[in-house]
Amino acid sequence: MKLQQLKYLKAIKDNNLNVSAASQSMFTTQPGVSKQVGLLEKELGVRIFERRGKNLSGITPIGEKILDQVERMLALEQKIKALANEHLDPSIGTLNIYTTHTIARYLLPSSVSYFTQKYPNINFHLHPTMPLQTKGVISKGHSDFSIVAHDVGMDNDLVMLPAYLWTLGLVVPEDHPLAEIDQPSLEQLSEYPILSYEPSATGRQVQDAAFADAGVTPNYFMTVMDADVIKRYVQLGFGIGIISTLAARDIDNTGLKYINLDHLFEPCKAWICFSKDILLQNYMYDFLSSFSPHLTKSLMENVLMQQQSSEKLERLFDGIELPVY
Repeated sequence: MKLQQLKYLKAIKDNNLNVSAASQSMFTTQPGVSKQVGLLEKELGVRIFERRGKNLSGITPIGEKILDQVERMLALEQKIKALANEHLDPSIGTLNIYTTHTIARYLLPSSVSYFTQKYPNINFHLHPTMPLQTKGVISKGHSDFSIVAHDVGMDNDLVMLPAYLWTLGLVVPEDHPLAEIDQPSLEQLSEYPILSYEPSATGRQVQDAAFADAGVTPNYFMTVMDADVIKRYVQLGFGIGIISTLAARDIDNTGLKYINLDHLFEPCKAWICFSKDILLQNYMYDFLSSFSPHLTKSLMENVLMQQQSSEKLERLFDGIELPVY
C-alpha cells in the first residue's frame, strides 16, 4: 500500500467518482490512477468502488469504511508536514478561513489586517461558505477554520467553539409605517412580508422561537442568506428585513431605516469550527485570539488535549462573556 494510492482514492471521491477529473486534480493520467486503484484493490482483496462498464458508479460499503480511514491518514500526513514546517520555519504556513459574506465584511477586516502584517509569509485565504453547504461539508483540512452563524449539525470530527453573539435588527424603507415605531411588537412585524435568513441560520431559529412563543405567525416572503440582498429587496418595496444588526446599521444613502430589535429577540451564537485532528500552530492561536479574545492559547490547548464532550466544553466556557455585535 502506497500513500499516493490513498491520495488517488480521496481524489476520486472528491471528484464525484470521475476518474478523469481526479487525475487532472492530481496532475497525472487517468490510466495511471485507474491502474493504481486496481492494484490497491487487488492487494486488499476487496472492491472499493462499484463499476458500471468502464465508469465508477458508487462506493462499496467496505469502500466507505476504507475511505474514512484514508481521509484520517491523509490528515495525519498533513499534520506531520505542518509540524516539521513549523519547526524549520515558524514564519511560514497556510491559513484558510471559510465564512459568510456578513462576517467577512464586518468582523474579519481588523483580524485580517493584524494577521497579515504580523505574518507576511503566511498564505492567508478567505473562502465563502453558505449554511446549505455546511452539514458534513465544512472543510477539515490541517489549516482550515470555519466561522459561521448557522447550524452546523452533529459532527464527531469537528470542534465547535462559541466565537461571539450577534443581534438582529430591522430595516424598512424610510417612508414605511414601522419607521415611526421605536419598539415594534412581533404582531406588528407579522403584518408585513418579512425578508430574512434561511431556517438553518441561528438568527432565523431565534426569530422562529420568539414568534412561536408569542403565538404569532410570521409572513416570510423571502429567505436569503446574504444580508445585502435582503436590504436590496427591502429597498425595492418587497417587505421588511430582519437581519444581523451589523448589516442593518450599514444603510447610509440607501433610503432605509434601522430599528433595534433587542426587545424582541435574544442574541444568536456564532461558532468557530475546525477538525479535532488539526495541529494548531502559533500563528493559528494568534489569529483565533485576535478574532475572539476569549479563545486564549491555554483554553484552546485544554480543548484539544482533552477532546471534551459538548457538556464539558460548555463548562469550560462558563463565566466567559462573549463579545456581542
